[in-house]
Amino acid sequence: MLGEVLGEVLGEVIDEVIDEVLGEVIDEVIDMAVVPGELNFRRMVDIHCHILPETDDGAKTLDESVAMCRAAAEEGIVTIVATPHMFNGVHPPPSRATILEKIEQVKVASGNCVEIVPGGEVRYSYEIFQEAEDPQGRIRLNGTSYMLLEFPFQSVPPNIEMTIFQILNAGITPVIAHPERNKQIQEKPKIIADLVDRGAFAQLDSGSLTKSFGPEAYVTAKRIVEAGLAHFMATDAHHQDRRRPVLSAAAAIAADWGGVEYARAMVEENPAALLKDRPIPWQLECDHDALLGKKRKRSWFFFWK
Repeated sequence: MLGEVLGEVLGEVIDEVIDEVLGEVIDEVIDMAVVPGELNFRRMVDIHCHILPETDDGAKTLDESVAMCRAAAEEGIVTIVATPHMFNGVHPPPSRATILEKIEQVKVASGNCVEIVPGGEVRYSYEIFQEAEDPQGRIRLNGTSYMLLEFPFQSVPPNIEMTIFQILNAGITPVIAHPERNKQIQEKPKIIADLVDRGAFAQLDSGSLTKSFGPEAYVTAKRIVEAGLAHFMATDAHHQDRRRPVLSAAAAIAADWGGVEYARAMVEENPAALLKDRPIPWQLECDHDALLGKKRKRSWFFFWK
């Protein structure tokens, strides 16, 4: 009897040691699995970029816009959605005609090294519903039914679930810009899971994965990716020398966290579908444990699968 009890206890101890040791080994193997140069993503689409000159807090001059285009092209970005701020109370929203005119200026000056299409980064506001009535409205990404929706950085608007429903009912599908940088979502990441469950999508900033926006944004981005809730990754670029239009380094990090094909979907397949107003192909089931930062328990058999 005593021998059986001791055997059981000893077996549990051995299992725990094996889980811990093998878990660390597996983590190290995963960390070494992806090298940025091996990804070779050459058809990336950037759905969030402040590339238009003298429009908001992005590019200051046409020359800077051109430099940003060339940097993006060198990265493997083939298409950029110009997304000036809309209705944020700081920068007057440009008209659609102004957006198209500036896009043409940048394309000509840059020698068409990348494709540029119109869009906007739309602050949560009542103007959304007025703009939604226009099938070619400036809030639409490339004239599609998708819209890049921005929250205040310190909070999530009240009754946001109902508002998401109303936006969808107006014929617009919201893509939530950089939720990992929102303080309330950082504290309660389940919020983004609830919004995705209601029909919204999530776009991460590449700078969050490279720790440009601090540890909180980095940790939240990691949880969102590992939970399968990141649908797009974009540069949110503003300038040629800081907050640059670069995606490859962050894509490599995302590949470490969620796999190469998932990373490719965020920068190539999903945004390409968005620009054609098609359904988003990569939508994963939420891993709620990963979203809450709980370490997945490994078993001895996991190692040998």
